[in-house]
Amino acid sequence: MIPDTSVLQLASFLLAKEITPEILTTLQEPSVRKLLVELEPKAEAILSQEWSEDDFEEAAVEFCRLFILNPVVPARAAAWFEEKPGEIASRIQFMIDQGFLTLPAPFDKLTPDHMAVLLVIQGSLGEDDDGQFWADNVQPWIKRFSKALAEKTNSPLYQLTARILKG
Repeated sequence: MIPDTSVLQLASFLLAKEITPEILTTLQEPSVRKLLVELEPKAEAILSQEWSEDDFEEAAVEFCRLFILNPVVPARAAAWFEEKPGEIASRIQFMIDQGFLTLPAPFDKLTPDHMAVLLVIQGSLGEDDDGQFWADNVQPWIKRFSKALAEKTNSPLYQLTARILKG
């Protein structure tokens, strides 16, 4: 099952970069917060409080631990799609090179097979194309990725992200 487009976009931002005040403001909007807390009740406390500099620093450290410095949970297909690790990146890079895709910032700085990039692309597709894209590029590895993310973090935001990706 493919998650809702708006939920995919939220997950993509949580995987693309550290939590910023702008991202937090979006997550804390009442209608968004309500949806997210329904998906992951543990996120209630973190989404309803005002964040200090220490909170943002703690979130940045967790982001780097999970996804950047010797990542505990690499957010790239190549780390999980063992049969043909470069296939998804090559396919997406071809689409970018041929002008079929243009990625907005900050996604244009990520590798083509990064989960955040794939979620942004998935969210921009029309209904006719979205099922095939999901089956070819996301489905082969999303279960293993989301399970590892859920197991390797205590952060309610990344627990929420894992829950979104599980569908």
